[in-house]
Amino acid sequence: MTGLALVFIIGVVFAVAYGSQRITRSATDLHKADETLRAATVVRAQVALSVFMASVDDQFGTVSTAAQNLSQNEALVALADLDTGVGELRADGASRGTSLDDRAAEFTSVARTTLDYLQVGGWSEAQQLADAELNDSFRALVDEAVFIRNDLRGQVQASDTMLGQASMVARFLVAFFVPVAVILTYRELVRRQQHEVELQRRLDLERELAVARDEFIANASHELRTPLTGITGMAMILEEDPAVKNSEFASELLDVIIGESGDLERMVEDLLTTARLDAGALQFTFGNVEVHDEVVEVAASLTRSGLHVSVDCAPGRVRADQLRLRQVVRNLLSNAKKYGGPDVHVDGSVEGRTYLLTVSDDGLGLPDEIAANAFQRFVHQGHETATTDSVGLGLSIVKSLTDGMGGSVKYERVAGRTRFLVRLPLATQDASANGDGDDAAAAAFLSRAMADDAARPTRVAGGTSV
Repeated sequence: MTGLALVFIIGVVFAVAYGSQRITRSATDLHKADETLRAATVVRAQVALSVFMASVDDQFGTVSTAAQNLSQNEALVALADLDTGVGELRADGASRGTSLDDRAAEFTSVARTTLDYLQVGGWSEAQQLADAELNDSFRALVDEAVFIRNDLRGQVQASDTMLGQASMVARFLVAFFVPVAVILTYRELVRRQQHEVELQRRLDLERELAVARDEFIANASHELRTPLTGITGMAMILEEDPAVKNSEFASELLDVIIGESGDLERMVEDLLTTARLDAGALQFTFGNVEVHDEVVEVAASLTRSGLHVSVDCAPGRVRADQLRLRQVVRNLLSNAKKYGGPDVHVDGSVEGRTYLLTVSDDGLGLPDEIAANAFQRFVHQGHETATTDSVGLGLSIVKSLTDGMGGSVKYERVAGRTRFLVRLPLATQDASANGDGDDAAAAAFLSRAMADDAARPTRVAGGTSV
């Protein structure tokens, strides 16, 4: 509505401007037509006067040479004005294809010929020409000029009428549309303000929901960990009972209980870690950690749940959070157990200023369409999660924790094996095992050096490079 009104107003403005321009042009041409008529009238009068004075001098012997010369000069000036006026009317298109040029040329020719006779004393020839042709050519010229003048006058009146109507419309627009435009603009501003208020309200509500969700996850995780610890502890106590040891069925049940409890505990730990990451409350306690020892201990804890893993890690200490490093290894091994093949390997080696830890299995790996987003939360494949029986947080937590410790992680598929490569900065020689003053700065310094090591070829079993 506002756009249409604006277009209409612009149209009215252009109409007013066009009408004014037409009035100006038509008025100018009307003035030229009047000047052309005046010049033709002056020519006829001066030529007739000069012929009359010449005849009087011849009949009565008077001498009016000076007066004749003045009259003839006035006629010549008027002829020049007549030619100019006709040419301007023709150039402006005001003659509209009439015979004005022909009539003007005929009248000019007769007038100049009459003046020529007077110059050589042939007053009788001049009088005959003036009586026979001058008046007729003058009347023909005047008729054409009057017709053009009347047409131009009609154009001026029509343009003036149109301009008046456009002015009335413009006044109406000023009186009507301007207030309406103000009202509509104010209404739009109010609507936008209300929309902004609504958006802010929804944003605040979403923030409150996010805080409530994080608090719920954190509280639920803490509440679940207590009974899980009890279940695991009691299962381990029962495992030492001679009666249970002598029963193969009971031992298998206890292994299942302990394994499932461990899986559930890892899931709860992942939920709690995610909540802390979202709240920005996850803290890292850096120290010099021996990678081999941590990998062996984590692998041993998962063996009871049926995981068989081969560990081949070279000695090497990294600057990392011990608990978070264990969580990274545990999540990768748990991922390999659930979704990979039975042949699981953990290899580790020192490369430059970093330690490269590789967890691999002979499973099918991730589909190509989700491999690029493997470390995002809740990665989906169609309507299914990328990995079944999972909350979809394990790999995203691995990346968040690795990044937080100044390292990196990537996924690749090489020679039919699924590989997750974790790089962590090596521990500095002068760093204390429990210090935390400049741990973050040291980790950041070491992580900058990892870019060079990440570009180096990665070595796999047998010493080949990929």
